[in-house]
Amino acid sequence: MVEYEVLDREDSFAALRLKGQLLGDVPSRELKRALERHYVDDGVREIRVDLSELSEISLEGVAILLDLWRESQRRGKQFVIKGAEGQVREKLEITGALRPLMRDES
Repeated sequence: MVEYEVLDREDSFAALRLKGQLLGDVPSRELKRALERHYVDDGVREIRVDLSELSEISLEGVAILLDLWRESQRRGKQFVIKGAEGQVREKLEITGALRPLMRDES
């Protein structure tokens, strides 16, 4: 099960931390909807997501992050991850998702 906490929030950016497992299950899809509603759809210009406490990610979880990244891009926002380690980093590297998600163009 995945959870998130807000680390910092200002008008232009939000910093979040994901915890647990991002597996594409019902809680993961609910997380995606919550992040879209609270960060992608509002005035935040940059969304920073710390994955250091995420212990596992599935292909569906990678797809959720990429969907959030694409939607952010479409709305002129940045969606950047950091702290990916172990299985999470490996899965992001294998799928080719690590590079676009870690890119920080600010």
